[in-house]
Amino acid sequence: MRTGAVSGRVALVTGGTDGIGRAVAVQLARGGDRVLIVGRSRERGAQLLTALREARPGVDHAFIAADLSLLSETARVAEEVTRCTDRLDAVVCCAGILSTIPEWTAEGLERTFVLNYLSRYLLARRLLPALTAAPSGRLVFVSNAGKYGDTLDFGDLQHRRGKPGLHVSGRTQFANDLLATELADRLRGTRVEVTCVFPGVVNTGVFRNARGLPWVVRVIAPLLQRMVALSPEAAAETPVFLAQDPEAVETGGCFYGPGRRPRPVPERALRPARRGQLWAASEELVGAYLVDAGVPRGPASVAVASSTPARTPSHVAGA
Repeated sequence: MRTGAVSGRVALVTGGTDGIGRAVAVQLARGGDRVLIVGRSRERGAQLLTALREARPGVDHAFIAADLSLLSETARVAEEVTRCTDRLDAVVCCAGILSTIPEWTAEGLERTFVLNYLSRYLLARRLLPALTAAPSGRLVFVSNAGKYGDTLDFGDLQHRRGKPGLHVSGRTQFANDLLATELADRLRGTRVEVTCVFPGVVNTGVFRNARGLPWVVRVIAPLLQRMVALSPEAAAETPVFLAQDPEAVETGGCFYGPGRRPRPVPERALRPARRGQLWAASEELVGAYLVDAGVPRGPASVAVASSTPARTPSHVAGA
């Protein structure tokens, strides 16, 4: 029996046991949501559940332990969420990592690409029925929202031939840009809004947990963070607003920065051909884990390109 089929709001937060994700989860609970959290550490998950129960007592908050760098684990999360609730008012994707070196999982996929992007794609596809069951479903990608250029190589998405460097993570951030604009167009006319957020420079463990950075960067960067960075609580303000506030409507396809400020959507993130390529490649990669997820599986952006232009937000920047 589903325990979450209730009239109150339900939100899912990935990467919810630390940093921005933790702050988002607590603030959503304070705003009245029942919160489901995904993270790797059971110890931090238990600590967060205590904080959530203090912030919003009387509801069944839940922690799901999973490694989202594995598609099999991501699919299991989707299954557990749908067993918990018929309805999702918000999904806030915060799980991610900074890496300058490619690594490959037991599933044969590049770890950073899966954790930062492909797991989000699979969760979005699997959880869309629950989002559309809500009065106003919100899907929020916490990423870099237009900060990175297009370094996607569709001939080598798993970076087998690629060199180390910042583009190992950068290509996954741009993939989030394409996904946000593509999904927003596909879901136009529904009750689901898809947004992408750059939270700013935030005082989290991003450099401590990063892979492949020179030791001097790992030492100095956290010191600079403490001097100039936002707190996780301040950085959580924008994704929480987009996920929960009744005024955050007609936001689909828009990018945001700190303080709820709109960000320009780069023209490169709107290109139908690139969006269609990524959608098709993602469908192929996650195909074994898909069910009927309530969204057309063909590349909508290709059809758009052959007929009418894709919707362009009012604040579009050049490539």
